[in-house]
Amino acid sequence: MSNFSTFDHKKIAMMFLGWTMAMFMFGGIFAGYFKFMAFSGQNVDQATLDRMLTYHGVIMVFMFLIPLIPSVLGYFLLPLQLGARDMAMPKLSRCSLRFYVFGVILLMASLATCPVGTGWTFTTPYSLIDGGAFTLLALGLFFMALSWVATGINFLMTVHKKRAVGMGFFDMPILSWSLYLTSYVLVICGLMLSIVIIYLAAAVATGRGLFSGNVNPMDWQTYFWFITTPAAFFAIIPAMGIITEVIAGLSRKAVTGYRTVVGSMIALLAISFVTWGVHLIGMGQSAAISFSFAALSLLAVIPVSLIVYSWLATMNRGAIFCGAPTTYVLAFLLNGGIGAMLGLFLTNMSVGSYLAATLFTTAHLHYLMMGGVFGAMMAGLYYWWPKFTGRLYNQNFARLGAVLYMVGLNLAFFPQVIMGAKGLAQGAHLVPADLAGLQILSFVGMGLLITGLSMAVVNLMTSFTNGPVASANPWGASTLEWQTASPPPVNNFAELPEGGNPYSF
Repeated sequence: MSNFSTFDHKKIAMMFLGWTMAMFMFGGIFAGYFKFMAFSGQNVDQATLDRMLTYHGVIMVFMFLIPLIPSVLGYFLLPLQLGARDMAMPKLSRCSLRFYVFGVILLMASLATCPVGTGWTFTTPYSLIDGGAFTLLALGLFFMALSWVATGINFLMTVHKKRAVGMGFFDMPILSWSLYLTSYVLVICGLMLSIVIIYLAAAVATGRGLFSGNVNPMDWQTYFWFITTPAAFFAIIPAMGIITEVIAGLSRKAVTGYRTVVGSMIALLAISFVTWGVHLIGMGQSAAISFSFAALSLLAVIPVSLIVYSWLATMNRGAIFCGAPTTYVLAFLLNGGIGAMLGLFLTNMSVGSYLAATLFTTAHLHYLMMGGVFGAMMAGLYYWWPKFTGRLYNQNFARLGAVLYMVGLNLAFFPQVIMGAKGLAQGAHLVPADLAGLQILSFVGMGLLITGLSMAVVNLMTSFTNGPVASANPWGASTLEWQTASPPPVNNFAELPEGGNPYSF
């Protein structure tokens, strides 16, 4: 309990790591159970499946993927990379953790009381007539959104007030830039989500309000996707920051096109607020508006291409260390690339309207989130683990786990691309006989994925007690977090460092 009352940003980050990983395992149980039942030839009834998929989606999106990188790596590394002793508002750090935990408790209370089966998007009018404990679930998301807001405000104030002497905005590491940009979206989307989810809960409880009665169901969908589309981007932007840092550190080379990368992330942030309508293609939205959103969404190709070019140019002629973080970087590039290509089909008006409600969309989201965001998180966790704990892990075991993760993820979700292209709907509790082989292949991939991640957990946890002691800078990296001891002391630095070129190798 004393740790839960701490103001130390490093301890708060480690507690966030434990909570988010616990939610990841809990949310994965629902998907794994359905895969197991299908593999064993048994079918889950539609009502039970709807509830399982609702909580799987809510947990994985709102309580795992969105807060994962900012709450773990962000809280731990931002003050260190800026040369600060702590966050600008330590009490707000603790509030963010407590809001998160309270949101999790309320979600579990809704699951234990009367599970909600509306789907994770809470589509109206289904959410109005479902009969589950939606009020508890909505309150859980309300506190989760408050946690985002607290984190975003804290990051903004830390960047503006706690940078080292001589550190300008364009002297910050790319990860700090990505967290800074993400903070704006955390605040804006967190505030909007906290408001609209309470409005929807009021409509469910009273039958009156903004989303009740004969109101067009598209109204809720518009609000929902306007909030969650930037949320997906602000999960991906810090992931790109992690990959940039890992590539630069392991290549022992300055980031090529530093300002171009920063400008590209700013462009992605702007694009995230004007592309929500892509998710409404084929759902009653007019053709002209759908075409406009599809065209706008294609603009994201430009900044993404510039960032990928920077990564490749940074690795070119670099002294690359081929460790576990490097393997996860390769997995990120492969899986994120596949996810991006699948997204091109969904932005096409004719094809997207057919694929939007199929497993094709499910596979696309999992490639971006599990293959992209989570892959980047694993790269960052292995890269900064010596800084977190002061211990080294088994590199060979870590690389093997990374390969199993990469192979398992593709075996688990690429069959869903094919099943979706053949018209299998999301949330279908019966799989046609001609697609049973693909479902079995997907189950095998899920097993490999779980095995790879389990190996990572065992490896990292074992290193706590049995791992060799790490030096302050085992990678030979140049950013400020590597200029203090591993793990960092309570106040981070014996003497506050001065700012300068963050990639001066």
